[in-house]
Amino acid sequence: MRRGGSRDDRRKNERSSYRRSEIRDDKKSDRRKDREEKSINGAGYGPSSKEQERSVAVSWLTSHIRVRIISKDYRRGKLYLKKGEVLDVVGPNTCDISLDESKEIIQSVHQDLLETAVPKRGGPVLVLYGKHKGVFGYLVERNMEKETGVVQDADSHELLNVHLEQIAEYLGDPDCIGY
Repeated sequence: MRRGGSRDDRRKNERSSYRRSEIRDDKKSDRRKDREEKSINGAGYGPSSKEQERSVAVSWLTSHIRVRIISKDYRRGKLYLKKGEVLDVVGPNTCDISLDESKEIIQSVHQDLLETAVPKRGGPVLVLYGKHKGVFGYLVERNMEKETGVVQDADSHELLNVHLEQIAEYLGDPDCIGY
């Protein structure tokens, strides 16, 4: 008997080791390409900031704003179109609500089940996200067809153009948010 096995065995071993090295080289090449693409996208590993913005829902919840429940399925539809005040934000996308009519407290409501409630002209509003996030003011005008509004900043009296979905009626004390 020979040491190292037959010629056929040696050829199989050589072929399999060759295939393994090819696979390793391919994986290295793929990793290198990934790094190059990521560095082009924004000098980091992971999705670019634009990709992150698109994939992550905007968290707009804040305390003391009026919201409306828009889910027909939530609590078997009993709360559909009911309005309430956000009492507490308990997670990035969940809150506790006190209903306007019954003062019942509903806990852990996800923001996907809600929409902002916009006041009548002259009512107090808070800008929830976007360029003017955090601005407290008063609703000067709203265009329901274009879904836009004009808010007058309470501090600077500047007029700001916003989308209606970016604002909500503010029910809290303006002093609590620095106004």
